[in-house]
Amino acid sequence: MRRFSTVAADALVWVVFAVLFIGAALLVKVAAALLGVLVVLALLLGLVLRTLRKRRARPRR
Repeated sequence: MRRFSTVAADALVWVVFAVLFIGAALLVKVAAALLGVLVVLALLLGLVLRTLRKRRARPRR
């Protein structure tokens, strides 16, 4: 029969592994979401700058 301390150590290792695995998965999701937000912001900035450039290029009456 195994000692309680070895069973507890094994359980602790599995819990730490599970927490690290879940944490890494959440970090990947957060990084993907932030990348998506940055892409959207870059596209919006490009549209705004294009609109401002077109507005300035028109000859004033």
